[in-house]
Amino acid sequence: MPLSKRQKRRLLEVSKMIESSIVVRDDMEEIQLEYAAEIEEVIKMIKNKDVKPKLIGEASTEMAPYEEKARSDSKKTQGSTNEHQSEPNLEPPEIPEGPEAPEWAKKLWKGIAKKCHPDRLSFQELTAIQIARRQTWFLEARSLYENRSWNKLLHIGVQVEEYVDDLSASQQLGMLNEEYAGITQKVEDIQKSLAWKWGTNWDNLEMRLRIVEVCLRAKGVTPPSRIDMINILVNLEVD
Repeated sequence: MPLSKRQKRRLLEVSKMIESSIVVRDDMEEIQLEYAAEIEEVIKMIKNKDVKPKLIGEASTEMAPYEEKARSDSKKTQGSTNEHQSEPNLEPPEIPEGPEAPEWAKKLWKGIAKKCHPDRLSFQELTAIQIARRQTWFLEARSLYENRSWNKLLHIGVQVEEYVDDLSASQQLGMLNEEYAGITQKVEDIQKSLAWKWGTNWDNLEMRLRIVEVCLRAKGVTPPSRIDMINILVNLEVD
């Protein structure tokens, strides 16, 4: 049974919450990595008995693999609207490889591909930013289909106004709410991490001393004297 306008609006509302939460999560992950890199820098200073801290921008070798993590969402693309052209007869999108998928997922993938495939984007009235976003969605949707990540695939479908009529509205809302809960849980986990507590308590010396001590002991390093650690942390803030 086709979804009603009200049901589609409800799905879109949850999908918008997911999309905004993804931005928050990705930004927080990036900030968390910066905080973690700063902790690593302090630990290196203590190991090397450095008095003057190195520049924060110098990434430690231990953090390098994480700092190389690419996020296409954080790339800002600007441009003007495209001139609309007539779309030629393009081949229908191929079904990605992977385990057999339910029929609704196959239909959804085809709908997403028609609106997001790079060969089709130039024939739609979209801004450069919208084109970049849809290119990302196309790659994500292919990967999600292959990995049978139906909740996320459903979210992308709603974002491009490709709705599923073969599942009930309540079932789809449940899938989207589950996706939203997973993202918000990740945000909560970041906020509970030592790196986040380090960065958000920059003016709490006692908290920072405890965090450094915990990290040192976890690496099998005996913490220096309290005075030495205080000097390093103070120098770090005035650098």
